[in-house]
Amino acid sequence: MGGKKRPTISQLEKRVMKEQTTKAGKQEEGRPKLKVTSEGALTQASMDAVYRELAKQPYVTPYVVANMFGLKLSAAKRALRELESRGMLKLVSANRRVRIYVPVKAAS
Repeated sequence: MGGKKRPTISQLEKRVMKEQTTKAGKQEEGRPKLKVTSEGALTQASMDAVYRELAKQPYVTPYVVANMFGLKLSAAKRALRELESRGMLKLVSANRRVRIYVPVKAAS
């Protein structure tokens, strides 16, 4: 009958301020903006941005890429296969479910 109590104005203001600060912090984290073609593949600039971030990781799986960049798993798998074909990633282990890659270190 009574229902949920409505928050006071000061409680609403605090909630709104907190949400704005967390949104601003998340946008500044540095996740690159990825662009997708009409076929669903990542553009060349997006692939380069993905590789720059993945080169810092000790290993890479499709799940890691999907979480890091906010992609679907299928798009992450496609991106990893493309990076492997370019020689930027090396396939270390593969089975039916998951493929594990490591970034290829540039020879100096």
